[in-house]
Amino acid sequence: MGVIFPIETQGQKQVLGVAFTFSFLAVIAVSLRLISHKLARKEWIASDYFIIAACIFAVGLQSISITGVFQAGIGYDHVTTIAAKYGMEPITKLLKLIIPLQFLWVLSLSCTKISILSLYIRIFPIAWVKWVSWATMGVIIAWTIATILAGCLICRPFAFNWDQTIPGGSCGDQVSSFTVTGVINLVTDIIVLVTPMPRLYMLQMATYKKVTLITVFGLGLVTCIISAFRISVLSTMNFSDITYTLPRANIFSGIEPCLAVTLASIPMMRPLLGRSNYTPDITARRTSKASNPTAGSDDHDDNGFRELDDDSSQLSLRPLEGLKHKVRVAVRNRDRRNSAEDSERNNHGQKESGGISVKQEWAVQHGARK
Repeated sequence: MGVIFPIETQGQKQVLGVAFTFSFLAVIAVSLRLISHKLARKEWIASDYFIIAACIFAVGLQSISITGVFQAGIGYDHVTTIAAKYGMEPITKLLKLIIPLQFLWVLSLSCTKISILSLYIRIFPIAWVKWVSWATMGVIIAWTIATILAGCLICRPFAFNWDQTIPGGSCGDQVSSFTVTGVINLVTDIIVLVTPMPRLYMLQMATYKKVTLITVFGLGLVTCIISAFRISVLSTMNFSDITYTLPRANIFSGIEPCLAVTLASIPMMRPLLGRSNYTPDITARRTSKASNPTAGSDDHDDNGFRELDDDSSQLSLRPLEGLKHKVRVAVRNRDRRNSAEDSERNNHGQKESGGISVKQEWAVQHGARK
């Protein structure tokens, strides 16, 4: 089984704490997302399958980090101290573990971003949003392949990654390679974050709903910040003293994919909250039961108004371009209605409901083809 390191240092505890906590958050977030789909009776789409894959890769990455703490000496002490006490076996094992760590990191982040972009393509029927999403997907796929190839080819022969005694072997600048891939990752993070913002800002909905929606979609800013911190931390890595210098870089590399999976799942959890009865766009005065004969009816609340069956969670994120929509709400007393009004409403096909009438008008302008 090899060496088992005692958990004594702060670095070891930090790596383990992050690994367990953020793995749990990612799994819970994806589970709640899928439960939300079940509650809303929605089928799984490509975005869901990609986020599930991203979660699996992220948890796999954290599992390797946990293994590295217990069996490879991550955060335990300097390489020279570990080698003198336990031999070179733990150091060799850690250098082997770094390779799948890098692969799982890039695979998890790429699947998360593709999941988000595929969702954009589905809910935003805007040509330029679709083009940006597809182009960004292409960049992400190319970045993923390049990162994996760099991890495989930076040391020749491949075994020189962990066995520095191989004659004629050599390695490129691994820290610089990690930094470059990190910078590209940050750029794509920013693109994914800002792509939907202009469309969200143009949506015709209540201000509080718009702000909430922009905030939810803007949670990816946290991932961008973590990504930037990771890039700065990577510069402190030293492969000649890898057990001592790896913990901070390992922590940020573990937080980023798990947090990305979690934040990407939050916008899809709306059905878990149920339907809100609060409608800020319409206010009404409380009426007495004397002035409202139906106030005591079971179908009405204390104000004498019937609750509208309006589930705003089903609204599509589609701005109305070239379409003018007017809604008029009128409150009438039953004793003031006259036969002429009733006749006019019946002629327009409006159903008499008593108390509140809603009239909606659409004005559509058709441009001539050139």
